[in-house]
Amino acid sequence: MTILSTVALALLSLADPPTAADLVSALETATVEAIARAQPSVVAIARIRGDEPEKTTAIRGELPVRPGPNPIDNGNLNGFANPGIAARPLRFEGAAPGDFSSGVVIGAGGEILTTYHTLRGASQIWVRSPDRKEFEAEILAADPRSDLAVIAPRDSADQPALRLTPIKVGNATKLRPGTFLIALGNAYNAARDGKASASWGILSNTARKIHAPQYEEKSGDAARKFFRYQPTLLQLDSKLNLGMSGGAVVNMKGELVGLTTAAASPVAYDVQAGYAIPMDNLGRHIAETLRQGREVEYGFLGIGLAEEIPNGVGNVGKGTPADKANLVTGDVILAVGDRQLDEDDGLTMALSTVTAGQTVKLKILRNGRVEEKTILVSKYPVLGPVIASNRPKAWRGLRVDFTSVLGGSSPFSEELMRAMSKGGVGIVEVETGSTAEAAGLRKDLVITAVDGQPVPTPADFARVVATKEGKDVTLTTENGPRPGEKVVLKK
Repeated sequence: MTILSTVALALLSLADPPTAADLVSALETATVEAIARAQPSVVAIARIRGDEPEKTTAIRGELPVRPGPNPIDNGNLNGFANPGIAARPLRFEGAAPGDFSSGVVIGAGGEILTTYHTLRGASQIWVRSPDRKEFEAEILAADPRSDLAVIAPRDSADQPALRLTPIKVGNATKLRPGTFLIALGNAYNAARDGKASASWGILSNTARKIHAPQYEEKSGDAARKFFRYQPTLLQLDSKLNLGMSGGAVVNMKGELVGLTTAAASPVAYDVQAGYAIPMDNLGRHIAETLRQGREVEYGFLGIGLAEEIPNGVGNVGKGTPADKANLVTGDVILAVGDRQLDEDDGLTMALSTVTAGQTVKLKILRNGRVEEKTILVSKYPVLGPVIASNRPKAWRGLRVDFTSVLGGSSPFSEELMRAMSKGGVGIVEVETGSTAEAAGLRKDLVITAVDGQPVPTPADFARVVATKEGKDVTLTTENGPRPGEKVVLKK
């Protein structure tokens, strides 16, 4: 039973029927209590850019040692720490605020969920908590595709232990239009005292879709679209101001049900409305993966969707999982596993919840007949560097991944198609001075077998090499014009 319904029942049990003022007072009390529960978990965030403003370096394990006082103490953040100093003008990237944003504590270790676009390009990240504690933070992991990231207090000897209050995470799948919601965040960098501002309203729409034109994030020659794998957002009737990105959207229990964002107001949308990334099953999965410092791996079939047919197959890339499962142009995908697809973005959402390397069954419609196909899902190509502090350890100086991540920025590039057609796993990193480098192995090479055992996925590779400790190992590689070349990796 909710706080509001409990108060309402108490009022109804009175001898005299409640007045309109009593009911309004009950709603007011429930709102105040929900804010009081959530506010201790909402923090203000400041981003500092380095000499290379497009390069994100404030990542756990990559931050250099910086002796001396923190920038907040000496006023370098121009107003973040000192209310008497005027805040510098915010810079804009698309519709996103620049250097000040919000975050929500979700873990007992002080892990803070926020939006990726407000951290991109950060060389330092500073946080102020509601009890006025100021500390440096570092990125545990970030996922540009969902625009979510998790930061945590910097792991350093000179930073004192902190006690941050994690919020209780609710479930956005239970929300309905008309649900009362509260947004909390660092509006206009007002939270210099660490305390978030609150706005109240109702949920206008539970599944607002983002259509072109979309705001794009530029990374070299590659353009990435926000929300590609989060095609539906919560729409609030409460306005979200600059700096609210990464703030909390809570229900009347004070539970986190969404993360506010200002990057979802494309042309022809209501710029006065607020938008939030829902903490539904997908959002909760992404947040937990990032909290663990791991990369979010999205499923990849290797198909282009037909424009005129919802979930219809437009084209199939050679050597991709779809090609190996004999999908053809004109097929219509009806279900992924137990999930029925009844929307034009249903396939995108379904694959977002499928782990790369997982075998799933597809139900397809072909020439009027329903068929089943079993498919080994690969990993959607990563555009740009992976931001994850908890990555699998290198084996003899070698890191491998799905071949679908090779071949540059396009999921249908010729390089990627050639790599996937070979099977096996792709080398994504060779450490300098390692055994792997000495053996002549290099990035983008494909390994098809280890001591004659096929390794179709990174998990297979890890399982096989785990049995080879203390032994010389022969890797079968596909190396351009010399298919089947064998490389001996010394113990």
